[in-house]
Amino acid sequence: MIDLSIIVLTHNTRDLTRACVRSILADSPHANDAVEIIVVDNASSDGTPETLGAEFPDVQVIVNATNLGYARGNNIGLRAARRRYLLLLNSDTEVRSGSLAALIAFMESHADAGACGPMLLNEGGSLQPSGRSLPSVWSVFVGMTRLYRLWKRDFYMQHGRDYTRVARVGEISGAALMVRREAYERVGGLDPSFFAYYEDVDWCKRIGDAGYMIYYVPAAQVIHRWQGTSRAVSRLAYRAGQNSQRYYFAKHHGRLAHAIIQLLLAAKELIGIIAALARHDRDAWHFHQDMFANVFARLDIPDERIAT
Repeated sequence: MIDLSIIVLTHNTRDLTRACVRSILADSPHANDAVEIIVVDNASSDGTPETLGAEFPDVQVIVNATNLGYARGNNIGLRAARRRYLLLLNSDTEVRSGSLAALIAFMESHADAGACGPMLLNEGGSLQPSGRSLPSVWSVFVGMTRLYRLWKRDFYMQHGRDYTRVARVGEISGAALMVRREAYERVGGLDPSFFAYYEDVDWCKRIGDAGYMIYYVPAAQVIHRWQGTSRAVSRLAYRAGQNSQRYYFAKHHGRLAHAIIQLLLAAKELIGIIAALARHDRDAWHFHQDMFANVFARLDIPDERIAT
């Protein structure tokens, strides 16, 4: 028996969510007995709950009155889940055959694993790198300045790594992230202070800090339509990403690291402002001005949450 609860969070991604649920059911023919599927709808206006209710009567659909964001929305699903293993799936994913069983089998044979994730693939079947070290101030600097291009093309691709082999990693993408219930009960759910982005990184760090290992498991494969869930709200996502990055470094690395991240983000927005002026793009100019101001806006972080 696959003792598994799958939580799929959705916001105005009706067709993507339908495809995701279909792939889960195809990979678990006896889903009613083996796999619990919970779809949490973050106040969609595209008829997602009604469509899912009509097409998949055995799937539990929880409807939120407002868009609670990624962390709060998934936490609702996690609290409703009843099984031993908990799998977060983005609504823009599709599970390939045998992947659910492969993830469960790995967790069953690795008692030290608190979380694991599959190989992610782009829609055309090419590799979408997943599983890496936890972020640092240096890695953010390398990413923002694109220094990584001196030795690789893709920032997320680890140089010299064989992605067909199991690897112990610092964090796994929340697009497809399986967590052992014991680890969830020990560290809690996703931090609701993150509206979007970095909440999966934070969760993996907390799981790792609790003594569990995090693994990348390529025997399981999941198609991930990159940014399929955030493209429609790209500017909201941009702001959320900026705030989440600042919060993560303040929470785990302290005030100095947070100040450095602020300076890096400010420099990025200044470059955006200059580029917008050069293009005579007034809309982009206003946007990057707003984001520059946002870099220095107060984050609601209790003092006890800031690392020392």
